[in-house]
Amino acid sequence: MKSIVVVFLLCIFTFNLFSQTIKDTVEIKEVTITGSKSRKKDKSLVPMQTLSRIELDKISGVSAADAVKNFSGITIKDYGGLGGLKTVMVRSLGANHTGVFIDGVQFSDAATGQIDLGRISTENAGEVSLFVGQPSSLCQPARYYASASVISIQSLSPIFVHKNYSFKASYKTGSFGLKNTYFSLQNKYNHQIYSHFSCTYVNANGEYPYRLQYGSGLDTTLWRNNSDIESININFSLTKEFSDSSKMFIKSYYYWSNRGLPGAVVYYNPFSSQRLWNMDFFTNLQYKTKEAKRLQWLSNLKYSQNRLRYLDPEYLNQEGKLDNQYLQQEYYVSQAMLYKITDSLNFSIALDLFANSLSANLYQYAQPIRLSSLSSFSINYALRKMEINGSVLATAVKEKTLTGKAAPSRNELSPSFSLGYKFFNQPSLLFRFLYKDIFRMPTFNDLYYTLLGNNHLKPEFTKQYNLGFTGSAQAKFLHYISFKADVFYNRISDKIVAIPTKNLFVWSMHNIGMVETKGFEVQTHFITKPFLQNWKLSLQSNYTFQKAIDVTNSLSTSYKQQIPYMPYETFSTMFSIDYKKISLNYNFLFNGFRYILGENTYQNMIEAWKVTDFSILSHFKIKKNDVKFKIEISNLFNKQYEVIKSFPMPGRAFYFTFTLSNE
Repeated sequence: MKSIVVVFLLCIFTFNLFSQTIKDTVEIKEVTITGSKSRKKDKSLVPMQTLSRIELDKISGVSAADAVKNFSGITIKDYGGLGGLKTVMVRSLGANHTGVFIDGVQFSDAATGQIDLGRISTENAGEVSLFVGQPSSLCQPARYYASASVISIQSLSPIFVHKNYSFKASYKTGSFGLKNTYFSLQNKYNHQIYSHFSCTYVNANGEYPYRLQYGSGLDTTLWRNNSDIESININFSLTKEFSDSSKMFIKSYYYWSNRGLPGAVVYYNPFSSQRLWNMDFFTNLQYKTKEAKRLQWLSNLKYSQNRLRYLDPEYLNQEGKLDNQYLQQEYYVSQAMLYKITDSLNFSIALDLFANSLSANLYQYAQPIRLSSLSSFSINYALRKMEINGSVLATAVKEKTLTGKAAPSRNELSPSFSLGYKFFNQPSLLFRFLYKDIFRMPTFNDLYYTLLGNNHLKPEFTKQYNLGFTGSAQAKFLHYISFKADVFYNRISDKIVAIPTKNLFVWSMHNIGMVETKGFEVQTHFITKPFLQNWKLSLQSNYTFQKAIDVTNSLSTSYKQQIPYMPYETFSTMFSIDYKKISLNYNFLFNGFRYILGENTYQNMIEAWKVTDFSILSHFKIKKNDVKFKIEISNLFNKQYEVIKSFPMPGRAFYFTFTLSNE
């Protein structure tokens, strides 16, 4: 009921603003521009991958997890089902090492350090990008430098051509009882002020069949239970543009969900009754000046609140259940400044200050509060053929607790350096090198979780090296073609791992791990020019090989063995055939075999899996409105597979989406 009230009030507020009289209008003639623009990912000094709005429409699914799983170097840990947790590992680094941003605002979780990408919708995304290192832009918050990799989601920019408003409404339904409704409305009040409101509602029972096999004695079909989900996601932003082209906007984000947690399918016990409730909210105020100015400013002020409730009604204790509730809060302020000394030499500084707190209804919980300061200094020097980018990040962290002993203060310096040399402009050929030294702080759960935490933990330190090249060109029949190849080396020291202590039910966190990763990535992409009466083809393919081995202890049975859940090989391809307003899309994903434990034995191996998705997208106009129909078939060949041991993934599924807009 609270969620419905929030939606209702925001809708009234938006429509009231829309109903105001429009006083200032500017009408210009339509201009058509042809040609091929050089793409950011082909000029980036750091490995960068992107999916545009057109490409996002062609893939199956509408979450950030569905988008980034097509990138090279990505491994998704998926626990199955529409509501299952989906976290990401980039080049064998854990989910804690990846920062997730939307419109420059970071999703934060100080308790676990892991962001569930399945909860983030891409319905209104104009572009989804993955950066190894950090984005090349200098005028950005210091938080962008504080992760080993960054997933950035940029919302669509509003376009008001013939009207002072635009809307988009879609409805998706299909297998597993899915009902997904999306609505967005953009209003232009005058030539300086406009707003955007969107609401997404998802409901599904999540039930799907799977085969249960144990040797030769049991082979039966069961239905996945307790995999239902109901969620509401609301976004609202209000933007003010000034006469000097500077811009201020406020963005608010709200997410509520009630979902079942499907458990591991263990012999004779496929049942699960655990529940999880989330209620996340943040609001961010941002001001930034025009990028072309010699002196640029970027300011952010944010407040976020995350509530989580976990219920296990079958837990064996005196109460006969486990009902844990958590509240996270964050206060954040950031100021970044860029100064262009010359056309070739720029430098920037940024300062981020934020405070995180976590409270819980657990007995004698520490109730930690973390005060953090991030200061970055960056410099960029660009010549006609060469570009150099260097930065250093200073991190200071201080903690206190209401009960128990707090973790010690931390002060660290983290340098980063990237270099690019362009041999040709057309066709483009760029060689690049990246080095980054970064770390991730222990999470609140690592430090203070009851019977598990260790408040003396050190941060995990990571060194990243990347050497590669990127080339792009145009040809007689090709509108665009590119090829990228990178070799990389990562080394994690003081890796945080959980080990048993006095018995198998009492574990503790320790810094004992060291992991080395060696690998390479190859990416290709081409788009043909229209031929044979408006036919067009496009193909994107990504291949990654990585060997991530444990080099902690030469006497251990896991020494120089592949770390758990890390496949040696991953491959993805997206192929599209476009004819006028119809698009046929084929998506193929492959993950090689991997192991569930550090001992790489046959008994610990999970077989490789491959999944094929297919979709048909058609769009046309009714009067001045755009209409789209999309039919999706996920897991076309009904392959049964597991990403996480004993968590079966869905088989073949059918979805139908109808979209109406005047954009």
